[in-house]
Amino acid sequence: MLILIYTESVDVMRMTKKLNNSIAEISDILGISATGRMILNSLVRTKKKLSVSEITARIKRSERSVRAQLKVLTKLELVKRRITITKKGRLAYRYFAPRINELAKSVEKETLRRLRRLERCMKGIKGR
Repeated sequence: MLILIYTESVDVMRMTKKLNNSIAEISDILGISATGRMILNSLVRTKKKLSVSEITARIKRSERSVRAQLKVLTKLELVKRRITITKKGRLAYRYFAPRINELAKSVEKETLRRLRRLERCMKGIKGR
């Protein structure tokens, strides 16, 4: 029983490390800020949809910077959002991370978009 618990704990630690490395790599490739990385980390780890205030409380950053980064992450399709109605009857968004394979597809899509843009920019330039 103790060996099984230890083995599961080691597996969770390995998965956590792989997840951290994957998110760090995504952030580096796409130039995502530290706050954006923290948001993505938080959303990937939780299975719930979170409001801006919940994200702000979890990562201890200002609401303004969280909102700005959510806009970037949503545009890159690294974060998704759903409209909900609050207890006071107002509309609000709840944010969540897509599955890891969807994250990879979003990174690939954005990277290819940037490469095509670079190719267009370089099209008329002669080599030395």
